[in-house]
Amino acid sequence: MKAVVIGAGRIGCGLAGELLRASGYEVTFVTRDPRVVENLNRNGRYHVLLTSSRQSRKVTVDQVKALAIADEAAVVEALAQAEVIVTSVCSQNMGAIAPLIARGLALRTSPSNVLAFENMPSAGGCLRRLVVSYLPEGSDPDLHGFSGVVISRAVTRRLGDPAAEQPLTFIGDTIEDFVVERSALRGAIPAIKGMKLVDNYQAWALRKLYTFSAGHATAAYLGWLKGYHYIHTAIRDKEIREAVLTAMREGQRGLAAKFGEEFGGSPAELNAIVARFENAAINDPIVRVARDPERKLGSEERLVGAALLAEEAGVIPEQLAVVTAAALCFSSSGQAGQCTACYENSRAAETLNRICGLNAAHGFGRTVVKSWAQLAPSILPGNLLLSLNQRMWARV
Repeated sequence: MKAVVIGAGRIGCGLAGELLRASGYEVTFVTRDPRVVENLNRNGRYHVLLTSSRQSRKVTVDQVKALAIADEAAVVEALAQAEVIVTSVCSQNMGAIAPLIARGLALRTSPSNVLAFENMPSAGGCLRRLVVSYLPEGSDPDLHGFSGVVISRAVTRRLGDPAAEQPLTFIGDTIEDFVVERSALRGAIPAIKGMKLVDNYQAWALRKLYTFSAGHATAAYLGWLKGYHYIHTAIRDKEIREAVLTAMREGQRGLAAKFGEEFGGSPAELNAIVARFENAAINDPIVRVARDPERKLGSEERLVGAALLAEEAGVIPEQLAVVTAAALCFSSSGQAGQCTACYENSRAAETLNRICGLNAAHGFGRTVVKSWAQLAPSILPGNLLLSLNQRMWARV
């Protein structure tokens, strides 16, 4: 059995590659970084350090190969031989790899399944449309399967210099489960460790987005306002911990109303998520989790999407409004971000509509604007938010 993983980063190596090798697949990585290609081919292996609050274990992922994406002929040949193709390139880069995937699939007469390990609920369908548009005329667009993947494991770092002699190491938590849409697959269903086949893929994707991802974002954006640098330190702040749980509960209530109690989840599940955030061994930087706030503030994303679904269920998503406002204040440079500058220049309504698709005069949008005005002083030079509940600042 052969698999190709396009993208040799944190998720490609630290999750997909590890599980594929554990399932008996020959794994070839495709990446644009020639140093990573050389390191993987020279060592033939890398390590994944899996850690929880109770234990850590190192897994060696061996007998792997790598190709440079610029070596198109070799990449196409590898794709043509693969029963499973994984992408882990970030959703905005899927269009760049679609022509290569199409060339590889066009050489196959039997089905292959393409799994998009991208942080995007509609990744499978989006990648399918892109690839099909490049298939030669007369190709069967339904021969191959395309599914998005709901990822549970957090892989936060890569250790080691690719140019050095030693194998690379990726650090992540111990969660192995990932969700794939059953009806999107073709031919023989691949047997991959941790893969869970589901029928209601959208519900599972939104469940992760509106609970885990919303909670992660809450810890990051509020933690940034209070001067924390890592998720595990921010979540130990009592105010932030309660805000994380409240934001996720708001998301749960919307999910339960739309998809049923099974997808809403229980308080125990939220506590388990918080326990994962507390794992200091992951050492997850706040700026990593908070980066790209404009994408994460989209109308169907982890904060605004969760809030709008909660509103549909009759819930007032006050905590999600505070977090959305905090995200509008975020700047990884530590200076006033563009979004907050827009607020100070009285362009709040325009900015909120452009980024979040919200009306600043009504409903959730109005609540966000109110919180945004209250939090904006946090990003002024020298200001640090001391208390989220009392809106107290200190000069530092």
